Amino acid sequence: MSRRTLLSTIAAVILASGILAACTSLDDFQRQVIFRPSKEASRTPAEYQTPFEDVWLNAGRSGHAQGKLHAWWIPANKDAINAPAALYLHGAGFGISANLPRIMKLHDEGFSVLAIDYRGFGKSDGELPSEETAYEDSHAAWAELVRRAPTNKRYIYGHSLGGAMAMELASSPDAKDAAGLVMESAFTSVSEMQQFTSYKWIPLAVVQTQYFDSLAKAPKLCMPTLFMHGSNDYRIPIDVAKKLFAAAPEPKRWLLVEGARHVDIPTRYTAQWSAAMKDLQSMSRSGERSRECGRA
Repeated sequence: MSRRTLLSTIAAVILASGILAACTSLDDFQRQVIFRPSKEASRTPAEYQTPFEDVWLNAGRSGHAQGKLHAWWIPANKDAINAPAALYLHGAGFGISANLPRIMKLHDEGFSVLAIDYRGFGKSDGELPSEETAYEDSHAAWAELVRRAPTNKRYIYGHSLGGAMAMELASSPDAKDAAGLVMESAFTSVSEMQQFTSYKWIPLAVVQTQYFDSLAKAPKLCMPTLFMHGSNDYRIPIDVAKKLFAAAPEPKRWLLVEGARHVDIPTRYTAQWSAAMKDLQSMSRSGERSRECGRA
């Protein structure tokens, strides 16, 4: 190999390494901004004198780090064999420990609840989740809910970023038998939400690795869906949530809670939330499904 060829090869390797490092850094940056994972795990349902079980699930597929997911299984207080069951998927920044009061509202409503921390949150393994690993984690948790409540009506409940996980799961074959979906304070996609952040100057299309495109998945839903949003939501504009609602097929319900913010619909506006949850269960019992469900 000539000296010129050698130098050209070295330069190419250095350039490729630099590009790879830059791409990796951009990917990590997007994941950190979107998830803001917290390892806080101090609160449990024992705080409410409620029996629960710590659950550990296998996480990871080929190409991803293997590890364990931590979850809580909180059986319904009454007639758990026949009670509805819900998978709770939390949003960014805070795991199930910080979401405890919200999770317990589902339990108070008569649900058995499986609540999980994605990789990087709480006691789950990992440091920084991604869109792909969070989807994997929600599917693993759904499989666990099916195992624990095989004959029960099973629902998917997603809050904020958890709504994107809930939408992906609900629109997939894995959850085709779900009785219903709850989208609380949810958004359409990362690319649309970018315009409402301090990062709106970044040419996202050039560097984007995390999409969470719930808007594209909404038309595939095949179950009753409840969309709820606070009129004072400081993170996600009402118009964004309405666009997601409009994209979903019937049967669906929209609830705008006057005065509610991003996180407090179940805990501060419990009566409206509870009535909406009962309405969703009523749609499920009536057997309402999207007219597209029976089509190939």
